[in-house]
Amino acid sequence: MGFARWLTVFLASATLDAHPAIGIFANSSGAIFYSDNVHVWRIDAGGTRSVAVADVHTHELWLDADGNLYGEHLWYEGERTNGWGHRVWRRSPGGRVEDVISARAGFREDYGDFSYVRTSDGWMYWVVRQGAASIVKRAGPGVAAGTFAELGGMHPGWLALSPRGDLLFAARGIVYRISPSGKAVALHRRGLGDIMGLWADEMGSVYAALPMRRDAVRITPDGVVSTVATSPAPWRPAAGLVTPSGELWLLEFNAANEQRARRHRGN
Repeated sequence: MGFARWLTVFLASATLDAHPAIGIFANSSGAIFYSDNVHVWRIDAGGTRSVAVADVHTHELWLDADGNLYGEHLWYEGERTNGWGHRVWRRSPGGRVEDVISARAGFREDYGDFSYVRTSDGWMYWVVRQGAASIVKRAGPGVAAGTFAELGGMHPGWLALSPRGDLLFAARGIVYRISPSGKAVALHRRGLGDIMGLWADEMGSVYAALPMRRDAVRITPDGVVSTVATSPAPWRPAAGLVTPSGELWLLEFNAANEQRARRHRGN
């Protein structure tokens, strides 16, 4: 059973478009922000959890260098129009939330003017499907959107950026890095199965969430793959992060599409 089909069955009792969020970030003060598709939560350095942005359905997040947190609110307009709508918001370090893109019809990807996969100097990346093929597009400050990589029949899942600025994606159980020239380079040889979120640490290792296996794995720069965490039932990993101090956090989900962020302390 493919991952899309498995996830549909696994979350059959959940609402439409209720696949798990993969948005999780740590700020410079050590606070963790994550989405559960209902609210965005904040866990402070002492472990206290609070709502950072209420009543927003966002699968992805982005934290800029100044500590501003970005997300969206996505909604289904009902069977009358069978349409979707969204808006993009920003939360300041002081907690003020305001829209940076007002409510509009369709999906954010339809417009190509905002992505959560962004470098510190303002370049952003997103995937566009063109028939049976996929391309990665990018745009930068004052630079119009253009094709960065042609991936052919590979259909990537979520894109991710490493702290070093490497663009990462997974397809058919393999994790790839896209070189500056736009070439996809495999980071390991053996397929890992279905992959959800990707993230990386400061040392150059890449991590992948494998929900069907309940595992998070690490891929070293020389291609060695090892399991670094296993989510206890009924939880499965959707995404994660490694803080600058080396702490591993997992964003997990269950069959009811509940989500939690957990600092890994060993299995």
